[in-house]
Amino acid sequence: MLKHETPIVLRSIDDDAHAQESQLSEASLRVMAQEVITRLTHISRSASSALDDGDLDTFCRALVAPTVDDARTILLRAQERGANHETLCLSYIAAAARRLGEWWEEDRIHFSDTAIAAGRMLHILRDLRSVTPPEPTRGMREALFATVPGEQHLIGITMAADILRSKGWSIDLQLGRSEAELCKIARDGGYAIIGLSASGAESVRSLASTIVELRVAAPRAYIFIGGNISDMERNVMERTGADAVAASMDECLDSLEALYQAVISSGGPAA
Repeated sequence: MLKHETPIVLRSIDDDAHAQESQLSEASLRVMAQEVITRLTHISRSASSALDDGDLDTFCRALVAPTVDDARTILLRAQERGANHETLCLSYIAAAARRLGEWWEEDRIHFSDTAIAAGRMLHILRDLRSVTPPEPTRGMREALFATVPGEQHLIGITMAADILRSKGWSIDLQLGRSEAELCKIARDGGYAIIGLSASGAESVRSLASTIVELRVAAPRAYIFIGGNISDMERNVMERTGADAVAASMDECLDSLEALYQAVISSGGPAA
């Protein structure tokens, strides 16, 4: 078990396990880490691991090591040997989540180790975009806007969608959809940008779960977070592995434009 002198509220879901001041509440951090591990464990049940037990244990230890370098090296070498996005997601990351969950239940690792690993896996899922072949995307300035499952506050995202449409954006607004439905819409629609709206700390579990699912289903998509959670949980972008966060309409416009330019740079639709 790794021993940490810094309390979990300062360390949880820190990409490189360096202590840093965090404004995301300890309760929210715990919920987020638990949901990431649980969701990835569920995903891993749909595929067998490409790793033997020894190699899987090595990858798990790398995910809770003082730095994330060894874990990234393992994935890079797997990619060089021909592992595709699905293999990296299911046979490495999701399988490791399942094993780490077992270690936690067996008291072989501390919760803080699990939380650090969860944060690293979220960021790795985001970074896998760079090793996923580009796919054709629809239209030009288009985005999928959706409430996270269970979200009851609909007015803000509806108004944001209308304002953006008046500024030349094509927004597919989806309210009250399940995770499975959102993933199918994102995958089938080829959306390069996905905006998720959440109102507060009570949405952290759903937000973490939805982002994990979308990273697997739509690996090339850029994900940003909007809604009141942006004000209430100031570090929510870093802690969930999202690409941007928008706390106001102006920030939403700026974030969308920046993400659209990133889409163009990565081989998406021309301006």
